[in-house]
This record gives sequence, structure tokens and C-alpha cells, in this order.
Amino acid sequence: MDMQEGIMEKMTYGQAALKKLAPVPEGFRLYEAGWIDENPQKRTVMQVTGAVFREAKTGPNKGKMTVKVDGTKQTVYVTADEMREFEHLSAG
Repeated sequence: MDMQEGIMEKMTYGQAALKKLAPVPEGFRLYEAGWIDENPQKRTVMQVTGAVFREAKTGPNKGKMTVKVDGTKQTVYVTADEMREFEHLSAG
């Protein structure tokens, strides 16, 4: 998957995660997120993970931002309350 667009960064959880991780380096993209509550109905804490990606230099994905740079992985936990801060930005 080409990480150029940064789809997860537009979501409320992504915006909350980036706020906690700031500042992030150029090419940093979120690529994994999920609720970590034992009770799936609760949904209060989400784990969000990102890393720096670079463009592939060869192969079928050449020129696409698909290569995760080793040693750049970062994980943060965001709450539903923290996500609500960004609802007005994502709704539209």
C-alpha cells in the first residue's frame, strides 16, 4: 500500500495520535490502529502505531511510499475523549 496520502492521519484517532507524537519526522505515517479494551463494547483506548516510510527504489512499487524505515516505529495510546477533540475537523 502506498503511504503517500496518509489516510489514517485524517481520522480522529490519527489526529490525536499525531498530537501526542509531535513532532514527527518527514515521511512519518500511521499504519496500524485498534481498540485495546478487553470489553469490545467499552472502546475507550486505542493503540496507534506509525513509522517513517520512504519510496521504493526498484520493483513494482518503485516510486511509491511503501518501504518502512527500520528503527522508526512509534506507538501511542489515545483515549476516546482525546479523539473527540478532533471530531469537528474530521466531519466533513
